[in-house]
Amino acid sequence: MPEPWVLWLAGGLLLMAADLLIPGIFLVWVGAAAVGTGLLVLLAEPAFPVLVVVYILLLALGIFLSVRFFRPTPRAGGVNSPSSGLVGRPGLWQGAGRVRVGDSDWPARGGEALLPGSPVRVIGVEGMVLVVEPG
Repeated sequence: MPEPWVLWLAGGLLLMAADLLIPGIFLVWVGAAAVGTGLLVLLAEPAFPVLVVVYILLLALGIFLSVRFFRPTPRAGGVNSPSSGLVGRPGLWQGAGRVRVGDSDWPARGGEALLPGSPVRVIGVEGMVLVVEPG
């Protein structure tokens, strides 16, 4: 039977490889904790309860670092916010409260006095409605 440290290292490496095949479930941290525990077993032969505590601490540290440093930051306001890049873009007034910006039609206000096909510019976003001005 292989040495215990070999089992820890092999199991950890297999879990980290599985994370490449099944991304998004944080198997990399489970595997990294197993590799760290395996290295501890290689250097010193602690009792089983110590191994369990070391494994849990390494796993908690990995998850903490993942949440702290690798969490994606959401864009403020979502898709229809000024930060989404719609403000300042040109469009064409379609009439009946609609404007075409790029390849999308949006509900809009501010161009009611314009004829359909008139150029407009987006000056704001209020929820799902684009605020436009002639332009």
